[in-house]
Amino acid sequence: MSLALVTIADRPDLATIVGEWTWREWGRAQGETLDQRTAKIAGRTARIGLEQCVVALIDGKPAGTASLTAEDSDARPDLSPWLASVYVVPRFRGAGIAPLLVKAVEAAAWRAGYPRLWLFTDGQVDLYASLGWTEHGVLHDHGKPYVLMRRDRRV
Repeated sequence: MSLALVTIADRPDLATIVGEWTWREWGRAQGETLDQRTAKIAGRTARIGLEQCVVALIDGKPAGTASLTAEDSDARPDLSPWLASVYVVPRFRGAGIAPLLVKAVEAAAWRAGYPRLWLFTDGQVDLYASLGWTEHGVLHDHGKPYVLMRRDRRV
């Protein structure tokens, strides 16, 4: 099994599948259309800085994704940047793909000079804590409570 990380900037053809994954997981419940979510993903083509999307490929096939984005929650527009939309295809969960995606987005943020990243989650607190993220309260997004987490750059 070979694992590679690519970006939407390098592989724009992957925006459709990533858009579908993230729309089914979060976008539909937030009132987005599939086309809106796919366009959002397709626009994450920065090579440095905000609006990047990383995709994990296993044996050349898409297996997961994560993004570095300026905003991820309407509830906290004061916080930025965000680790957003960490998703791993169910059959590949538990194989270490999520930590690789998280670390890739963190590295992109640190290369761009950001001292801190934010995320919110409703079920993966232990995963993120194991990767050095700390809890910073509760965030309500689209009427649902989530754990707000932060990761500071280590210098």
